[in-house]
Amino acid sequence: MNRSSSMRAWLGRLWTACVLVLGVVAVAEGRAPGIELTVDAGRFDRRDCPVQLSVPIDEIPGELADRLSSAADQGGWLPLVEVGGQGSRVVAQVDRPAEGADRLRILLVLPGQTPSGSRRVFREVDGPVLPSPWAFSTSPEGHLELSHRDAPVFRYNTRPVVHPDHQSPNQPRDAYIHPAFSPSGAMVTGDYSSESHPHHRGFFLAYTKTEVGDLHPDFWNIQNGSGKIRFDHLGDAVAGPVSARVSTFHRWEAARPDGDRVEVLTERWDLEAIDIPGSPYWLIDLTTTQQATGEPMVLPPYRYGGMAYRGPDSFFPRGVLDVLTSEGLDRVQGDQKPARWVDLTGPIADGSNTYAGAVIFDHPGNLNHPTPARIHPTTLPFFCFVPSHDTTVTIGPDTPTVFRYRILIHDGHPDADRNDRAWRDFANPPSVVLSSAGS
Repeated sequence: MNRSSSMRAWLGRLWTACVLVLGVVAVAEGRAPGIELTVDAGRFDRRDCPVQLSVPIDEIPGELADRLSSAADQGGWLPLVEVGGQGSRVVAQVDRPAEGADRLRILLVLPGQTPSGSRRVFREVDGPVLPSPWAFSTSPEGHLELSHRDAPVFRYNTRPVVHPDHQSPNQPRDAYIHPAFSPSGAMVTGDYSSESHPHHRGFFLAYTKTEVGDLHPDFWNIQNGSGKIRFDHLGDAVAGPVSARVSTFHRWEAARPDGDRVEVLTERWDLEAIDIPGSPYWLIDLTTTQQATGEPMVLPPYRYGGMAYRGPDSFFPRGVLDVLTSEGLDRVQGDQKPARWVDLTGPIADGSNTYAGAVIFDHPGNLNHPTPARIHPTTLPFFCFVPSHDTTVTIGPDTPTVFRYRILIHDGHPDADRNDRAWRDFANPPSVVLSSAGS
């Protein structure tokens, strides 16, 4: 039995047992639940689609605000049952989003198939508070690790990662994701490659050609020492019933002619892994918020630099990499071309016929979307989205610059249908309306 079918069966048995024990069927006996969510699929068919609603607390009617605030303060657990339709039972997560404690967010995964133009209604019911499927932990080296039901998902590096074969003082870096694993446990990221370009490190974000006043730091080619991205601190790491999320804070430092370093940009990553029950992939949202600390950071047009993914050395042998873009192009045809998503896969071990990899989705709200992608056309197993590829981008000190990406880590080769569906869900998600049941 594969992960998808076994997980769905396990979840179904667990929920059914809890329903019988706790009397969720009281809904049918006339006890009116307080919270109702109406989800409108919009223009697209949906399948197991994440949906969310973020609302200022002062815009929520008093009793609903109290109930939702209580749920947020008690682990975020909000059991729901579908009214009519498929009769699905789901769990929503209530929390306070990263943008402020004066708002409440409701997150759920719309289960199964939902045709375009249709609406589904879910009502609050009594239910158990079960352990989160997610768990954060700290590695022996002090890094932040995320797992899902004991399966490793990724490590975010909070301290400089060193390698005995790379003694340059500029090569160690932190503030990036590696290792990351597929649901089967295959490692899909590379770090300190023994083949080439050891400065490519897992999932990372860096700019190459920059101008900050008279300085021209290069944050991509860290070996030259002109630019450095450093981890500063973590926000709260929260593992809820649907997602696990954490904010990480970074300092971008430029080297001055006298050798001192000056902070030129601050950055916050908001990372959120979403549980899609029974799915054969991990889904991770990465939102980066960047702001210059003084003079603007100017990114002149350049062919690479931005949100990047580097695969492991098993992806390296010439001819084994399988790459697909949203435009139906491979690594050669898709290089330097705009794309809504890029899917890069390779063998999980040298000589293996089993593949795994990752997709990065570019949000339509990002500058220069659909963003040109730099995909190495011959050997290197890497790509990046380059917002300044053919235009100048300025990150100023007054208004934050925000880029949103979604990462899908999967087993197997690229799947265009799945990726197109996932991009639509990311770019044009269903709408959600909150109300009192029966109103």
